[in-house]
Amino acid sequence: MYERHGAELWEHFLAGRLRAAVHARVPLAEAARAHEIIEGRGKLGKVMLIP
Repeated sequence: MYERHGAELWEHFLAGRLRAAVHARVPLAEAARAHEIIEGRGKLGKVMLIP
């Protein structure tokens, strides 16, 4: 069952119908700040490290 739903979700994502919620984009040099955001538990989406 998971495989069927996982495949269906992946198809929606690739078609652009789903998007990941991104709370913050943080430069890799500021990784400590990204950890603070995550540990603060106030985020509403993913915290991305940008190289």
